[in-house]
Amino acid sequence: MNNILPKLIVIVGPTASGKTALGIEIAKRFDGEVVSVDSRQVYRGMNIGTAKSEGEWMQKRFFVDGIPHWGVDLIEPDVEYYSVAEFKKYAEKKIDEILSRKKLPILVGGTGLWIAAIIDNLEIPPVAADHALRGELEKKSLGDLYAEFKRLDPVGAEVIDRDNKRRLVRALEVTKSAGEPFSQLQRKGSPRYQTLQLGQDIPRLQINERIDDRVDRMVARGLVDEVRVLKEKYGCETHAMSGIGYRQICDFLDGKEKLERAIEKVKLATKQYAKRQMTWFKRDARIAWVGTSEAAIPIVERFLQEP
Repeated sequence: MNNILPKLIVIVGPTASGKTALGIEIAKRFDGEVVSVDSRQVYRGMNIGTAKSEGEWMQKRFFVDGIPHWGVDLIEPDVEYYSVAEFKKYAEKKIDEILSRKKLPILVGGTGLWIAAIIDNLEIPPVAADHALRGELEKKSLGDLYAEFKRLDPVGAEVIDRDNKRRLVRALEVTKSAGEPFSQLQRKGSPRYQTLQLGQDIPRLQINERIDDRVDRMVARGLVDEVRVLKEKYGCETHAMSGIGYRQICDFLDGKEKLERAIEKVKLATKQYAKRQMTWFKRDARIAWVGTSEAAIPIVERFLQEP
C-alpha cells in the first residue's frame, strides 16, 4: 500500500505582504494551481474592498496572470454565515481535482483558522444557530461582547476582529452553546497532505506602509461605489458587509462619518487585522519564514524533491 501523502504548498502571512505574487510565481515555476484561503474573497461582487486579484473567468475557472485560482466568488453577500467547515469541504475537493490533473496545489491566504482546518484536517463539530441567544447578544455593546469573549476564550480573543460585532456574536454563540471555548472546539485529525508552509516575513513598518498605499488605491479604483452598489442590493447589516472596508464606508454612506475619517478607519482596522494575523501564524513553528521569492524557491524545490 502506498502511504505517501500528496504534497501541498501553503503561503501565509498578513494582508499586503505579497502572498498572491509569491503564490503565482511558485505556480508558474512548479506547474501549480492556487486555492485562495480568504474568508472575504468568497463573496461575489466584493472585489475592491477584499483586495481580490484582478483576473478573468474562462470555462468556469478564474485565472490570475494565467494561473487558475479557486476559492473566490463562491457565495452571495447575503448568505448569513459561511463556515470554516463548508470551506474545508470545498477546498479539499479542489485540491483533489488539482492533484488529479498532476498539478501542484498551492494554498494562499491569511485566514488562519481556515488554513489550519485544511492542513491539520480539523474535525469541526457543527453548532446550530441559537437565535434566542443571538438576539440577547446583539443587544450588547461591542465592548461588552469583547470583554465577555475574552473571559470565556482568551486565546480566541487575541485573533478575533474585536470591531466586528457579527463575528463576536457568533463566536460567543458557539462558545456558550457548545460549553467550550470557540478556539478549542476543533480537533486535529490524521493529515491528508505533506505540507510545506511558507510565511511572508515583512517588517511591520513596511506592512503598514503597504496597507496605507493599498487602501488609497482601493478608493481610487472605486471602493465607495462598490460599497454603495452592495448597500443598495443587500443593505449594510449582512455578515459580509461587516468586514473591514465595508462597514467603515457604510458609515460614510449613512452620514455617520466623513469620507476622510472613514478611510483612515479602514487603514487602522486593516493594520490591526494584520497584527492579529501575525499573532496567529507566529504560533506555528512549522512555518518557514521568508522575505523574498528568491529565498522561497529553493525551499520549495527541496520539499518537492523529498520522497
